[in-house]
Amino acid sequence: MKRASFVWSCCAVLLLSACRGEDDGNPTPGPGPGPNPTPTTITVTGKVLDGSRKAATKASILIPGDGRQAVSVDSSGAFSIAGVTPPYDVIVVEKELRVASVFQGLTLQNLTLPVDSDPAQEAEILADVEGTVTGGQTPSDTYQTVVTFSSENSSSTGPADLSGDYSLGVSWTGAPSITGTLYALQAERSDIFDVPTSYLAFGQRENVTLNENVKLSAQDITMSPVTNSSLAGNVTVPAGYTLGPISVDLAPKPTTEISLFYDIAASNAFTYTVPQIPQTTFTMQVIASVPNPADPSNTPSSILFKRGLTAGTTNLALALPEASRPALPANEAKDVTQATLFSWSSFANGLHMIKFTEVKNESPYKVALYTKGTQTTIPDLSALGMGLPASTHFTWQVQGVGAVTSMDALAGLLESGTNFPALEEYSVSLAESRTFTTAATP
Repeated sequence: MKRASFVWSCCAVLLLSACRGEDDGNPTPGPGPGPNPTPTTITVTGKVLDGSRKAATKASILIPGDGRQAVSVDSSGAFSIAGVTPPYDVIVVEKELRVASVFQGLTLQNLTLPVDSDPAQEAEILADVEGTVTGGQTPSDTYQTVVTFSSENSSSTGPADLSGDYSLGVSWTGAPSITGTLYALQAERSDIFDVPTSYLAFGQRENVTLNENVKLSAQDITMSPVTNSSLAGNVTVPAGYTLGPISVDLAPKPTTEISLFYDIAASNAFTYTVPQIPQTTFTMQVIASVPNPADPSNTPSSILFKRGLTAGTTNLALALPEASRPALPANEAKDVTQATLFSWSSFANGLHMIKFTEVKNESPYKVALYTKGTQTTIPDLSALGMGLPASTHFTWQVQGVGAVTSMDALAGLLESGTNFPALEEYSVSLAESRTFTTAATP
């Protein structure tokens, strides 16, 4: 995404020649202060995507200010709004779905923005791929081979049997065919759910194209022996947090991550055996949360993602930040209006997404607010046909994303998807959910 460049025009100050007055002998007054510099306005263009990363063709856009009205996106989800003075806010609404996204403090000229809508249910496309894996040790109960098909929008994993044969069912949406890569990895472990103690062989088959409802056979994969190395280090969690699972993925390509294992009994000091494969890296995901026996599903949590790790790294220091936490209003607040202040603690070196969600099953009213700040009111969306419902039960929750220090940077990351493939390290947090009820006249 191109970043905006802004030219601030400075008005020249009229310089008057100093001369003496003819009558009183006093100097002619010099120039007074010139006019304030006026920021150059820009034309903001962009596109709106729904939850499936497709054009949200029914969305409306409003950049508040200067009497502007909302505009509708075109058939490709694109929009253009002229005469905008940065920094500016953007409101994206899908009125029919009763969902909105609000972005505060942007300066970019070109945007790709998500609207917090559930993707339309597309029919899954199915296909099968099968073949035989050779190489490595003779398959046994402890020498297990796993095969993964990976593409841009699909990933399926399954085991090869003791003869080395495999059969995978693959599903995806969109086009009737899909092209990806098959990966095979053999590891030694006593159980499929255990952390491997060693790796024996790895292989891949490129440019595998699957077609809807067609079984693709004879997709054999030859593995070559690999050596073993390690990833080791320490995890630091905030006070009061408990370390949760640690997962490690193999990344044969920058956009491909294959699960190696999921350590459900992780400790703060760790040493894991990993395969040493040329041109591959590893991704670690570490989770910590605050125990809440009364409601284990509603607890503050912090997650750290670390990409680009190489085999043999033994000095990893992974520090999880404390999750952003709600402050005001108190849980189960009543008579909430659009003047009610919502506040929360800051997520270190990060930004926040505040989600307001109506508690109902069908077409709930939902607003996602993206901001660098730590307080807000519920956005007034009445001008876009989404006035705040009266006497209605809501939940609200704060999510943090770091290290991201500007709204422009966050917009750029959201363009590439919520897993932020451009970042080698980032953290997200999820606060406990709170509830409130709107007033009869909100």
